Amino acid sequence: MSSNLHLEVFTEGPIGWLVIRRPESRGAMTRDMWLALPDELSRLAASAEVRVVVVRGSDGHFVAGADIGEFRELRANPDLARSYDEGAIRTMETFAQLRVPSVAMIEGPCIGGGCLIAFACDLRLASQAASFGIPAGKLGLAYPYPALERLVDLFGESVALDLTLTGRILNGEEAHALGLVHYVAAPDAIEAAGRALAARISGNAPLAMRYARLALRRRSNARANRADIEALAAACFASEDYVEGISAFLEKRSPQFHGR
Repeated sequence: MSSNLHLEVFTEGPIGWLVIRRPESRGAMTRDMWLALPDELSRLAASAEVRVVVVRGSDGHFVAGADIGEFRELRANPDLARSYDEGAIRTMETFAQLRVPSVAMIEGPCIGGGCLIAFACDLRLASQAASFGIPAGKLGLAYPYPALERLVDLFGESVALDLTLTGRILNGEEAHALGLVHYVAAPDAIEAAGRALAARISGNAPLAMRYARLALRRRSNARANRADIEALAAACFASEDYVEGISAFLEKRSPQFHGR
Protein backbone atom coordinates (compact mmCIF):
# COMPACT_ATOMS: atom_id res chain seq x y z
CA MET A 1 0.00 0.00 0.00
CA SER A 2 1.16 3.52 -0.77
CA SER A 3 1.95 6.08 1.90
CA ASN A 4 -1.13 7.81 0.46
CA LEU A 5 -4.09 5.81 1.74
CA HIS A 6 -6.03 6.24 -1.50
CA LEU A 7 -3.34 4.75 -3.77
CA GLU A 8 -2.54 1.05 -3.73
CA VAL A 9 0.29 -0.55 -5.72
CA PHE A 10 1.04 -4.25 -5.99
CA THR A 11 2.28 -6.83 -8.48
CA GLU A 12 0.84 -10.06 -9.84
CA GLY A 13 3.64 -11.74 -11.76
CA PRO A 14 4.60 -9.43 -14.64
CA ILE A 15 1.58 -7.15 -14.13
CA GLY A 16 1.89 -4.11 -11.88
CA TRP A 17 -1.35 -2.66 -10.56
CA LEU A 18 -1.95 0.92 -9.44
CA VAL A 19 -5.41 1.19 -7.89
CA ILE A 20 -7.03 4.52 -7.05
CA ARG A 21 -9.24 3.84 -4.04
CA ARG A 22 -11.56 6.66 -3.06
CA PRO A 23 -15.03 5.25 -3.79
CA GLU A 24 -16.82 7.70 -1.50
CA SER A 25 -15.86 10.45 -3.98
CA ARG A 26 -15.98 8.29 -7.13
CA GLY A 27 -12.19 8.35 -7.26
CA ALA A 28 -11.85 12.16 -7.20
CA MET A 29 -8.19 13.13 -6.79
CA THR A 30 -7.01 15.30 -3.91
CA ARG A 31 -3.87 17.44 -4.18
CA ASP A 32 -2.02 14.96 -1.96
CA MET A 33 -3.05 12.11 -4.26
CA TRP A 34 -1.77 13.99 -7.31
CA LEU A 35 1.55 14.65 -5.59
CA ALA A 36 1.91 11.01 -4.49
CA LEU A 37 0.86 9.32 -7.73
CA PRO A 38 4.06 9.93 -9.79
CA ASP A 39 6.32 8.44 -7.12
CA GLU A 40 4.07 5.43 -6.59
CA LEU A 41 3.90 4.85 -10.34
CA SER A 42 7.67 5.09 -10.72
CA ARG A 43 8.25 2.72 -7.81
CA LEU A 44 5.85 0.17 -9.27
CA ALA A 45 7.30 0.29 -12.79
CA ALA A 46 10.86 0.02 -11.47
CA SER A 47 10.18 -3.48 -10.12
CA ALA A 48 12.32 -5.91 -12.11
CA GLU A 49 9.51 -8.39 -12.74
CA VAL A 50 6.94 -5.82 -13.95
CA ARG A 51 6.41 -5.73 -17.71
CA VAL A 52 3.18 -3.74 -17.85
CA VAL A 53 1.39 -1.33 -15.49
CA VAL A 54 -2.41 -1.27 -15.25
CA VAL A 55 -4.13 1.75 -13.69
CA ARG A 56 -7.68 1.35 -12.45
CA GLY A 57 -10.16 2.69 -9.93
CA SER A 58 -12.19 0.74 -7.40
CA ASP A 59 -15.82 -0.12 -6.68
CA GLY A 60 -16.91 0.54 -10.28
CA HIS A 61 -15.23 3.96 -10.52
CA PHE A 62 -12.14 5.33 -12.26
CA VAL A 63 -11.43 9.01 -11.50
CA ALA A 64 -14.24 11.56 -11.43
CA GLY A 65 -11.80 14.46 -11.76
CA ALA A 66 -10.12 16.49 -9.04
CA ASP A 67 -11.67 17.06 -5.63
CA ILE A 68 -13.39 20.40 -6.24
CA GLY A 69 -13.95 20.82 -2.51
CA GLU A 70 -10.25 21.74 -2.23
CA PHE A 71 -10.32 24.44 -4.89
CA ARG A 72 -11.41 27.42 -2.78
CA GLU A 73 -8.40 26.96 -0.52
CA LEU A 74 -5.75 25.20 -2.60
CA ARG A 75 -6.54 26.54 -6.09
CA ALA A 76 -7.81 29.99 -5.20
CA ASN A 77 -5.54 32.12 -7.43
CA PRO A 78 -3.14 31.68 -10.38
CA ASP A 79 -0.10 30.92 -8.20
CA LEU A 80 -1.95 28.32 -6.14
CA ALA A 81 -3.44 26.83 -9.31
CA ARG A 82 0.02 26.36 -10.82
CA SER A 83 1.20 24.73 -7.61
CA TYR A 84 -1.88 22.50 -7.48
CA ASP A 85 -1.32 21.33 -11.07
CA GLU A 86 2.30 20.26 -10.44
CA GLY A 87 1.26 16.75 -9.41
CA ALA A 88 -0.96 16.29 -12.47
CA ILE A 89 1.76 17.47 -14.84
CA ARG A 90 4.36 15.25 -13.14
CA THR A 91 1.93 12.36 -13.50
CA MET A 92 1.80 12.85 -17.25
CA GLU A 93 5.59 13.13 -17.47
CA THR A 94 6.04 9.97 -15.41
CA PHE A 95 3.73 7.95 -17.62
CA ALA A 96 5.60 9.15 -20.71
CA GLN A 97 8.96 8.12 -19.23
CA LEU A 98 8.01 4.65 -17.92
CA ARG A 99 10.24 1.79 -19.04
CA VAL A 100 7.17 -0.46 -19.47
CA PRO A 101 3.81 -0.07 -21.27
CA SER A 102 0.81 1.28 -19.36
CA VAL A 103 -2.90 0.50 -19.64
CA ALA A 104 -5.85 2.43 -18.22
CA MET A 105 -8.69 0.08 -17.25
CA ILE A 106 -11.68 2.40 -16.99
CA GLU A 107 -14.91 1.67 -15.18
CA GLY A 108 -17.39 4.39 -14.27
CA PRO A 109 -16.56 8.11 -14.43
CA CYS A 110 -13.38 9.27 -16.18
CA ILE A 111 -13.86 13.02 -15.98
CA GLY A 112 -11.42 15.94 -16.12
CA GLY A 113 -8.36 14.74 -14.24
CA GLY A 114 -9.48 11.18 -14.91
CA CYS A 115 -9.06 11.83 -18.63
CA LEU A 116 -5.62 13.31 -17.92
CA ILE A 117 -4.56 10.03 -16.28
CA ALA A 118 -6.24 7.77 -18.85
CA PHE A 119 -4.87 9.66 -21.85
CA ALA A 120 -1.38 9.67 -20.32
CA CYS A 121 -1.42 5.85 -20.53
CA ASP A 122 -0.35 4.01 -23.68
CA LEU A 123 -3.57 2.02 -24.11
CA ARG A 124 -7.12 2.40 -22.80
CA LEU A 125 -9.79 -0.23 -22.14
CA ALA A 126 -13.21 1.01 -21.08
CA SER A 127 -16.43 -0.48 -19.81
CA GLN A 128 -19.50 0.31 -21.87
CA ALA A 129 -20.79 1.93 -18.67
CA ALA A 130 -17.80 4.27 -18.34
CA SER A 131 -18.25 8.00 -18.87
CA PHE A 132 -15.77 10.49 -20.32
CA GLY A 133 -15.68 14.27 -20.34
CA ILE A 134 -13.57 17.39 -19.81
CA PRO A 135 -16.04 19.93 -18.36
CA ALA A 136 -13.42 22.52 -17.37
CA GLY A 137 -15.53 25.26 -18.94
CA LYS A 138 -18.39 24.54 -16.54
CA LEU A 139 -16.03 25.35 -13.65
CA GLY A 140 -14.25 28.29 -15.25
CA LEU A 141 -10.85 26.64 -14.88
CA ALA A 142 -7.92 26.18 -17.26
CA TYR A 143 -7.23 22.51 -18.02
CA PRO A 144 -3.46 21.91 -17.72
CA TYR A 145 -1.71 22.93 -20.94
CA PRO A 146 0.35 19.70 -21.28
CA ALA A 147 -2.91 17.74 -21.06
CA LEU A 148 -4.38 19.81 -23.91
CA GLU A 149 -1.25 19.14 -25.99
CA ARG A 150 -1.66 15.43 -25.32
CA LEU A 151 -5.31 15.63 -26.44
CA VAL A 152 -4.31 17.12 -29.78
CA ASP A 153 -1.42 14.67 -30.25
CA LEU A 154 -3.69 11.69 -29.62
CA PHE A 155 -6.99 12.66 -31.19
CA GLY A 156 -6.40 15.72 -33.37
CA GLU A 157 -7.50 19.30 -32.98
CA SER A 158 -11.11 18.64 -34.04
CA VAL A 159 -11.84 16.06 -31.33
CA ALA A 160 -9.90 18.03 -28.71
CA LEU A 161 -11.97 21.13 -29.44
CA ASP A 162 -15.20 19.15 -29.30
CA LEU A 163 -14.38 17.68 -25.89
CA THR A 164 -13.19 20.93 -24.32
CA LEU A 165 -15.61 23.45 -25.87
CA THR A 166 -18.77 21.44 -25.26
CA GLY A 167 -17.80 19.69 -22.03
CA ARG A 168 -20.16 16.90 -23.08
CA ILE A 169 -20.12 13.49 -21.42
CA LEU A 170 -19.62 10.37 -23.55
CA ASN A 171 -20.26 6.75 -22.64
CA GLY A 172 -17.78 3.97 -23.34
CA GLU A 173 -19.16 3.13 -26.77
CA GLU A 174 -19.12 6.78 -27.86
CA ALA A 175 -15.56 7.17 -26.57
CA HIS A 176 -14.53 4.10 -28.57
CA ALA A 177 -16.17 5.44 -31.72
CA LEU A 178 -14.20 8.70 -31.36
CA GLY A 179 -10.95 6.80 -30.77
CA LEU A 180 -10.57 7.92 -27.15
CA VAL A 181 -10.24 4.30 -26.05
CA HIS A 182 -8.75 1.33 -27.90
CA TYR A 183 -11.03 -1.37 -26.53
CA VAL A 184 -14.49 -1.52 -24.96
CA ALA A 185 -16.06 -4.33 -22.95
CA ALA A 186 -19.31 -5.09 -21.18
CA PRO A 187 -19.23 -4.17 -17.48
CA ASP A 188 -19.17 -7.80 -16.39
CA ALA A 189 -16.37 -8.63 -18.86
CA ILE A 190 -13.93 -5.77 -18.31
CA GLU A 191 -11.97 -7.53 -15.55
CA ALA A 192 -11.20 -10.49 -17.81
CA ALA A 193 -10.54 -8.20 -20.79
CA GLY A 194 -8.11 -6.07 -18.79
CA ARG A 195 -6.17 -9.05 -17.54
CA ALA A 196 -6.06 -10.57 -21.03
CA LEU A 197 -4.74 -7.32 -22.52
CA ALA A 198 -2.09 -7.00 -19.81
CA ALA A 199 -1.06 -10.63 -20.34
CA ARG A 200 -0.74 -10.09 -24.09
CA ILE A 201 1.53 -7.08 -23.58
CA SER A 202 3.62 -8.71 -20.86
CA GLY A 203 4.25 -11.71 -23.10
CA ASN A 204 6.25 -9.58 -25.54
CA ALA A 205 9.99 -9.00 -25.37
CA PRO A 206 10.64 -6.27 -22.75
CA LEU A 207 13.49 -4.59 -24.66
CA ALA A 208 11.38 -4.42 -27.83
CA MET A 209 8.50 -2.87 -25.88
CA ARG A 210 10.82 -0.33 -24.25
CA TYR A 211 12.24 0.65 -27.64
CA ALA A 212 8.77 1.01 -29.20
CA ARG A 213 7.53 3.20 -26.34
CA LEU A 214 10.57 5.46 -26.42
CA ALA A 215 10.34 5.90 -30.19
CA LEU A 216 6.57 6.35 -30.42
CA ARG A 217 6.24 8.59 -27.35
CA ARG A 218 9.20 10.85 -28.09
CA ARG A 219 6.95 13.94 -28.36
CA SER A 220 5.55 13.44 -24.86
CA ASN A 221 8.85 12.37 -23.27
CA ALA A 222 11.21 15.32 -22.88
CA ARG A 223 14.07 12.98 -21.90
CA ALA A 224 13.90 10.89 -25.07
CA ASN A 225 16.46 11.54 -27.77
CA ARG A 226 17.41 9.91 -31.06
CA ALA A 227 20.66 8.43 -29.71
CA ASP A 228 18.84 6.63 -26.87
CA ILE A 229 16.25 5.28 -29.29
CA GLU A 230 18.89 3.98 -31.69
CA ALA A 231 20.82 2.43 -28.79
CA LEU A 232 17.72 0.55 -27.66
CA ALA A 233 17.09 -0.67 -31.21
CA ALA A 234 20.64 -2.03 -31.33
CA ALA A 235 20.17 -3.65 -27.91
CA CYS A 236 17.11 -5.49 -29.20
CA PHE A 237 19.06 -7.10 -32.04
CA ALA A 238 21.94 -7.97 -29.69
CA SER A 239 19.68 -9.55 -27.05
CA GLU A 240 19.04 -13.12 -26.03
CA ASP A 241 15.33 -12.35 -26.47
CA TYR A 242 15.87 -11.68 -30.18
CA VAL A 243 17.49 -15.08 -30.60
CA GLU A 244 14.67 -16.66 -28.59
CA GLY A 245 11.97 -14.89 -30.60
CA ILE A 246 13.33 -16.04 -33.94
CA SER A 247 13.91 -19.58 -32.65
CA ALA A 248 10.41 -19.82 -31.20
CA PHE A 249 8.85 -18.62 -34.45
CA LEU A 250 10.79 -21.14 -36.55
CA GLU A 251 10.08 -23.93 -34.06
CA LYS A 252 6.35 -22.99 -33.88
CA ARG A 253 6.29 -22.52 -30.11
CA SER A 254 5.62 -19.69 -27.68
CA PRO A 255 8.71 -17.61 -26.87
CA GLN A 256 10.06 -17.27 -23.33
CA PHE A 257 11.47 -13.77 -22.95
CA HIS A 258 13.68 -12.62 -20.06
CA GLY A 259 14.45 -9.00 -20.91
CA ARG A 260 18.06 -9.53 -21.80
